[in-house]
Amino acid sequence: MKKWLCSVAGLSLALAGSLSAHAQTPAVPPNILNIETVNIKPYQDGPYDKVASEYPALSAQLKDPTHVLAMEALTGSPRALYLSGHDSYEALQKNEEWLLGDAATNAKFDALDAREAPYISEVHYTIWHYRPDLSNNVAGADIPHSHYWEVIVFHMRSGHVEQFEELTKLYRDASLKSGQNVPWATYEGLTGVTNAYLVLVPMTSLKDKDTGLAHKKDFGAALGDEGRGRMNKLSEENVASVEDNIWMVNPEWSYVEKSWIEADPQYWAPEPGAKPARKPGAAHAPKAPPTH
Repeated sequence: MKKWLCSVAGLSLALAGSLSAHAQTPAVPPNILNIETVNIKPYQDGPYDKVASEYPALSAQLKDPTHVLAMEALTGSPRALYLSGHDSYEALQKNEEWLLGDAATNAKFDALDAREAPYISEVHYTIWHYRPDLSNNVAGADIPHSHYWEVIVFHMRSGHVEQFEELTKLYRDASLKSGQNVPWATYEGLTGVTNAYLVLVPMTSLKDKDTGLAHKKDFGAALGDEGRGRMNKLSEENVASVEDNIWMVNPEWSYVEKSWIEADPQYWAPEPGAKPARKPGAAHAPKAPPTH
């Protein structure tokens, strides 16, 4: 059965579940973020894509209570990322158990899982906890219109996780001083990952990256020699590694709230024949939302 927490195909992402109920209202990142990362076998993007696109319709038909934001990797190896958000572990449990014991429904998802399995090499699950004190301007994010995401994972050395807080403060202060108030949400790893922080940066387009590059000198000036030296020292002594990738939202594999669709219907629910054009070479990784 396709489940966000334990499925061979899905993944619970992105700032997913729901960062914002409406485009016009302040974004509220979920307290618990469930993420499933799916590694796609080389050159199996197309077959995977076909099966993945069938999950959202089934979830909608069954009125699955958990909404999922699906993304495909634009950098790194072919992968799919699925994000779902929950208020608490208890809420996550309730959503995971909503279809337990329904043999007919289980069979439908098992059939899709079996068709999808040949195209997958690995699936990894992680659960994260929102850290508002390490986030920035989340109210300024327009999640339904954020079609791209920068996803950064900081792996800290054992016993050095607290230094991430100082690194974040240095970066945030310099950004604001240089005139940049980029929205991002930070999560601390709970299960499936240790000594790690996840930073999610929503972007309405990749032009946002150009803006960041244009202000690189301003950021350096705002940081100053002392701040730069401190940041380098903190990184060298406390950060074991950093994963930084760009992801593109895949609306065909996502199962989002009605308010998201209403905010951007041409993107989330285009008329037949008017689906967003896929870019050559883009990895087709995300699958549709598995059920609970």
